[in-house]
Amino acid sequence: MTNENNKNAHAGRNIEIAIKNSIVNNPSVIKKIREKYNIRGEFDSAAVSGVYGEKADLRIAFSCGHYVDANIKGYKEKSGFNQLARSSVSKFCQDFGLGGKKEKDLKNIMVAKSRNIKNSLFSEKAQRRWAKFFKTQAKKILFWSLSYKPSREILVIYNRDTSIVKIYPMKEILGKLPATIAFTKGGFNIGDCVSFQRKGGNGSMSRTISKTSIKHPGNNIQMKLKIRKTIELLEDIKLAEYTI
Repeated sequence: MTNENNKNAHAGRNIEIAIKNSIVNNPSVIKKIREKYNIRGEFDSAAVSGVYGEKADLRIAFSCGHYVDANIKGYKEKSGFNQLARSSVSKFCQDFGLGGKKEKDLKNIMVAKSRNIKNSLFSEKAQRRWAKFFKTQAKKILFWSLSYKPSREILVIYNRDTSIVKIYPMKEILGKLPATIAFTKGGFNIGDCVSFQRKGGNGSMSRTISKTSIKHPGNNIQMKLKIRKTIELLEDIKLAEYTI
């Protein structure tokens, strides 16, 4: 049986290719992107990337040398979630300047959840230890999850059931998303659209690593986007929409 992670990766790559091929046939969409980013050159090419920056799935290039990177998220109506970012605890702590006791504490929190997934990720005591950090860093966490360079990026959301593509300018998204923190059983929410949680999973790709080891990928940090709530929130800043 194909691993679920492999299925998701394969579906994601197919969506990226579908967007690459379809956006070429929508000159009105290209025009809106050019106007939004003050691009004088003509459309040159669209290429699936994955090598230009952590968040870029597609690069749209123009004859003047300007380009716009696209962060592409596909979803199905029944689920409505998509992974924004995934990181080891060590890398997250490095990115946010955490070390020593704070890094050890966050690692212990992830491992404790792996031992009993019925427990809340952050206990009441852990919430008191971490609330101030997450509240003050919420905006930065959103940026870290979504964007590499917002001034030249767009978010593309693709409905796999209806084949509708919606496009939003990244800079405006980051200004629109609320940064309030609310702890949940799984971790915490940032506003209504983004969640922070332990990755979890059955570990089928890491059977030689104990599920209670911080090295197990299930103990990674995962940020997820609640697609339908995001679409509702971003309606007034939508740049373009089309159907494949």
